[in-house]
This record gives sequence, structure tokens and C-alpha cells, in this order.
Amino acid sequence: MQLVPAILAAIIAGLLSAPYALFPAAIGWPLLGLLLIAAIALRRQPPIAVTLLLLACCLSANLSYPLQFKHNAAVDRAADRSQKLKITGTVLDVRARSAGRSSIDLRVSSVAVTDTVEVLSEPFVLRLFLDQQVAGLLPGDRVGFYGKLRKPRLFGIPGEFHWPRYLASQGVQATSWLKDVDRLQIEAGREFSFKRLIAAWKNRARVFISASLSAARAELVRGLVLGEGRSLPDETRRLLAAGGISHLFAISGLHLGLLALFGYRLLLLVYRRFDGLLLWQPPQRVLPLLMLPALLIYLMLTGDAVATRRAFCLAFAVALLLLWRRPVQPLRLLCSLALIFLLLNPLLLWQPSWQLSFSGAVGILLWQPGWQTALQSLPGYLKVPLGLLSVTIAATLATLPLVLFNFHLLAPVGPLANLLCVPLVAMLALPVGLLGLLLFPAIPLLAGYCFEFCGFILQAVLSLVGWLLSLPGLAEQYQYLTNRQYLALTVLLLPLLFFWQLRSGRFKLRSALPVVLFGGLLWVFQPTETTTTLTMFSVGQGESLLLRNRHRQAILVDGGGLYSKNFDVGERLLAPALGVLGVKTLTAVVLTHDHPDHRKGLEFILKQFPVEQFWAGVPLADLDARLRQIIVARGINFRQIEPGWSRIDRWKNGTMMTFRAADPVARKNDASLVLYLQEQDDGLLLTGDLERYGVGQLLAAGFPGPVTMLKLPHHGSRHSDSDRLLKRLQPQYCLVSAGYRNRYRLPAEQLLAQLDEREIPLFRTDLQGSIRAEATGHGWRLSRWYRGLFR
Repeated sequence: MQLVPAILAAIIAGLLSAPYALFPAAIGWPLLGLLLIAAIALRRQPPIAVTLLLLACCLSANLSYPLQFKHNAAVDRAADRSQKLKITGTVLDVRARSAGRSSIDLRVSSVAVTDTVEVLSEPFVLRLFLDQQVAGLLPGDRVGFYGKLRKPRLFGIPGEFHWPRYLASQGVQATSWLKDVDRLQIEAGREFSFKRLIAAWKNRARVFISASLSAARAELVRGLVLGEGRSLPDETRRLLAAGGISHLFAISGLHLGLLALFGYRLLLLVYRRFDGLLLWQPPQRVLPLLMLPALLIYLMLTGDAVATRRAFCLAFAVALLLLWRRPVQPLRLLCSLALIFLLLNPLLLWQPSWQLSFSGAVGILLWQPGWQTALQSLPGYLKVPLGLLSVTIAATLATLPLVLFNFHLLAPVGPLANLLCVPLVAMLALPVGLLGLLLFPAIPLLAGYCFEFCGFILQAVLSLVGWLLSLPGLAEQYQYLTNRQYLALTVLLLPLLFFWQLRSGRFKLRSALPVVLFGGLLWVFQPTETTTTLTMFSVGQGESLLLRNRHRQAILVDGGGLYSKNFDVGERLLAPALGVLGVKTLTAVVLTHDHPDHRKGLEFILKQFPVEQFWAGVPLADLDARLRQIIVARGINFRQIEPGWSRIDRWKNGTMMTFRAADPVARKNDASLVLYLQEQDDGLLLTGDLERYGVGQLLAAGFPGPVTMLKLPHHGSRHSDSDRLLKRLQPQYCLVSAGYRNRYRLPAEQLLAQLDEREIPLFRTDLQGSIRAEATGHGWRLSRWYRGLFR
């Protein structure tokens, strides 16, 4: 048994369990001590001692998870204030982002409210997002600005990216936003630091590249050479992802490896010219150590990304092992590095770059002995491309479940695109770009030619990928799976990852059959709904609801839509949520009324999910142009709901009916579609954004049956006359969808008082996250999304 991989697996298991179930600290820490004492006492019985040690590692990882989210009292106080604060701090890092935006990490030292300045005894790290690029700002500079401080928080919806955990893994405890760079008050730093020197050199290189090349080529060259892949236009990043070659623009082991190779070859030429050095030590023991300072500088220059840090640590370990003449199995070395990384920062486990970096390396190392042996007798012109193809397939197999889990994107063209593009980037664009980076301070003319050639190759690569994606069957596909399916896919890929070991007889071929059978059963047998359920998604200041029944029917009512150009609610929130809940096809999509906070999220859903019908209260020609274009292009059957109450025969559980006010209606809100669902004694009413006139029309029309749960109109606005609905219907529960601390202050205080007076429980997305209601036939059973489950 290999102890290091076993300990690594135990720590990973403990960390993965923590978001769902934390072991009580009052019991856990004493138990951890007992396990360690028992393991030491029973060290003469290795199986028992190792088992106790692994249990201790798993438990310690689970207990350490909440400790990674540092709490700062100053952050809590400042985040509670609604007014802008004067925030002052020292720049730690500056990063360019897409669409001309940027971000600054600050170590905040003081927070001021009007004339009261609080000098913090415990500074915290803040990430400031700007809608413009910042020129010339360096680590160590002092910055002040007026802005609101926000603590990172989750929406509370299945499948969402864990933003607070991502920031915590980078030491960031709060965020803020600023539209204009001119509002920054900057004071240049006076203290010298190596990081500041590197950042200044990077700024000079950025300016030189931008001045020497066209805008399109400059973005590509900066992304490849300086590690500014995040600043690439969104269209370019989507093209790279669809082609499966995003990793070429993410500074990683490929970049560091090529730099090390070229540096080693150059030093070797010099080393061999001195007989004394050759007699002193062989070059393979000394030169790897001499390359480490250059690799460290490049690591800092390109932003100290996780994948690059992993590659540098691996290079550092290999250099030491060569110096000490200690042979170590590559897989064991990689596991040791992964273990060290997680011990230093456990939250790295959830960073996609960390996951893909280590899993890709593991896949390559598992396949390397097999394909090297198989290709050994082939001529060079076949060995090189087939070797590259084998590396691509190995890395793809190892990373596929993680790519789908994090990005939901399947790139069928990936192996072919990598086979063609990796040599172009690795052998031409990257070496020439790195040469330009070295030459621009001394020989700018030659450096300009290098960057120009690098940009030309990169544009050719993009054109090639675009052409490949146009071929039949090679276009990208969005895949949204359940957690069980992700696990099943991982299990099914294990025999392929160990293909060469199985083929060589190291493991019996028949041992793979139970694994395949288990994975197949996991994939095929998925849990289904046993009753009618309503899920009200937490989508910020907007609204989106999902109705499902035991016949696998699913109706999505509205799609939310934040007032932001950079955040697609459909792509970022709704689609992953539908995937986690196992929704593959939508029986119908309903747009209650054509306002952005109900419509925008539907655009991505209509593009990526099969939809049988689209319901609206207005003609297709009156819908938003983009939405109308998608409906027509996808061939979705459109149905305009008639005025008054209409029965929906497609719904197979209970009775479903729709209502809309008679034309003409002055306000879109009052023309909202209303949905009513009854199953035995349970009645549900969804009222869209009805205001006073629309509520009056609904009350005048009457109701098809009892209403035991009411979705309050217009996010709980005081203009919706909800009091009349409450008096008439007397529901057992009420629901409201609203954004956390929204600027409209919804739900209204007046409405909350009315609910308290009638003792009607209110479930709200801004405070409780996504809400799930199950119809039992004799009352609703409600739960909320908390720690990865509806509880």
C-alpha cells in the first residue's frame, strides 16, 4: 500500500464531505486526538495503525474546512452599511480582465464613514472590480476610493459556482466595485520589492506589445506570453473552449517546461566548454538548479497561477532529487506535491485550475509507459504525432469529468485540435514570444518582429480551430449532468485510464468488468420525482420557478435575469441547476411577461435544452427580438395564452390552468400570466408581476379551486395589492422571489407586517436561497437549498 496516495485520498474525502456535512467540532477535535494517539500506540500493527491514521486525516480535513473562511469583524461592520465608505489599502496584485475591465487586490488598512476613520488592527484583503483598465498601478502603491463593501455570498441554487470559496482560497474576504478609474486616489509606493520590480517589467512588456501589434494580435500575445488569458475577448475564450485548447493560453507546465528546456540547452552549451565543470559535476545534476531562478521570475511575471505553481514545485523537486541522486516514481512525487498543496491551502481542491492541472498530469503519467513502449519501434515521423495524440487522449480522459462538472462543455474536436495546434503553439508561437519577452528591453526592433510572428501564428491557430468546429459532428456541446452521472462517468473512465496496465497484465482484464457495470448502473438508474414539486430558484432580483411531476414533465416559469451584461443567469445559474435536478427536456417554458428580470435567463435555456412548447400572453411578434429569433431558429412550438382561465391538458398530474387579463392592459406587469395547479387538496397560484389592476382582474375572474400556497405578485411589492389576495385566498404558505438587499427594498415592509398579522409563513429566496415545495395531497412540504441538498 502506498501511504502518500492513501493519505491524499483520505484528505480529499474529508474535504469533499465537509460542504454537505460538517463533523461537530466539540466532538471532532477530541476524537481526532484519540485517533492519532491510538495510531501511535498501535504502530506495531501496521494495518490497524494505518487505518486509524487515514481516519484521522479524513476527520482533520473535514474539521479544517470551515476554518478556511476567515471572519473579520471590520468586514462584517462595513458590509452592514448601505452608504459608501472611504476605503484605503495597499495594492497586492493587478489583473486585466475581458471587455476592458480589471481587478485590484488590496490589503485594506482603514475604512472611513464620513469623518470617522477606523484603522484596522486586523487588515483584510479586498478585491476591487473596475469597468476600465488600470495603467501603471504596481504592487505596493497606496489606493483610496469611495465604494460599498460586500461580503461574498452564494445565491443558494443547485449547481452554482461557489464564489465565496473561490475567493477564500485566494485570501480575499470582501469585494467592491468601481465604474471609473478616475475615482481612484493613487499614491506611488516607495518601498522596493522584487514583486514590484517584476510587475513594472510586465507593465512595460504589456505596453510594448500593445504598441507593436494590432489590437487582436496584441490580446493573443499577451494572453500566451504574459498569462493574461482572462483579458481575451469573450468570443475568443468561447472559441478556445469549444476547440478544447484553452489550456494553451493558461500559463502551465507547458510554458514552464519549454522555458526550462531552452534554458537547459543554452546552459548546457556553456557548461560543456569548461572541462573543470564537467569533471566537478555532471550537468544534469547542476543545471536544473540553475534554471530555477528564471522559472521563478516567469512564475511571478505571469501571475502565479495554480497550474504554473504546480509545475514550478515539480521542477524544484526534480532538481533537488537529481542533485541528491534520489530516484522517485513520478506518480508518487506528484501525489506528494498535491498533498503539500492541500495541506497549505485545502480550498485549492475546488479550484478548476488545480483539479485539471493535477488530474491531467496523473492521466499522462498513467499512459506514458504504455504508449512509449508501443511506439518505440516506429519511425520518428510517426512517433512524434502519435505520442502527442496519446498524451492528448490521456489528459482528456483524466480531465473529462472535471471539465464537464466545472464548465459543462464537451469539445469533440479537442483531440484533433490539440494534435494540430499544440505543435504550432509549443514549437513556434511560444518560443518566439518568450524570445521577444527577453529581447524587448535591449533590442526592441527584433522583439517586435518576434511578437508579430507569435501573433500571426496564434491568429492562424484560431482560424484553424474555427474551421474544425464547422465540420459535421465536431461542434461543442453543452452537457448538464446530475452529480450521480458525474460520478458514473468518472467510474466508467477508470478502466480507460488504466488501459495500458490492464493490457500488460498488471491488472486482470476481468477486474474492469465490475467497475464498468457499477458505473453503468449509476448512470442509468437516476432518482425521479414521486410527487408534484415546485422549485423557486434563487436568481437574484428576478424570478424563475420549475414545476415537475412523477411523469418526468417539467415546466420552467420565467428565467430571471440580472441587470448585468457580464452575468448570464441562464448560463451561470439556471442551466447547472436544471442539470443537478436531472431535467433534460422541458415540457414547456412560460414567460409570464416580457421584462428583463424574467426573460433574459431564458435565452440560454432555449438554446441548450430541448423545449416542446413556449407559452406567452402576447403574440410571438411582440416578444423581445432576441428571444423571438431563438424560438424560431430552434423550431419551438409557440402558444399564445387566451384571456381568462384556460385549462392545460398537457400536464398529467392534477389540474393546471392559466389566466391572463383581458386586453388592453396598460402595463406589462398587469398582463402577467398566472398559473394555477391543484393536486387533491393542495392548490398553488403563481401570480407573475401583477400589480393592483391585474390583481383586481384576477379577483374578479375567481379561482378554479383552493389556494394553499401563494407566490406573491411582483416580488412582494406594495403596489400589487397583495392584501386583497391574502384576505380572499387565506393561503397556508407564501413565497417571494427577491434579490439580497435589493435596491427596491422588496419584499415591502407593509406586506411583511400583513403576513405577520395573519400568521402566514413566508419563504423568500433572498434570505433562504432556493425553495422547494412538495405536494403531498394534504399540505405542502417545504425545504430550502442548504449545503448541497434540499433540507
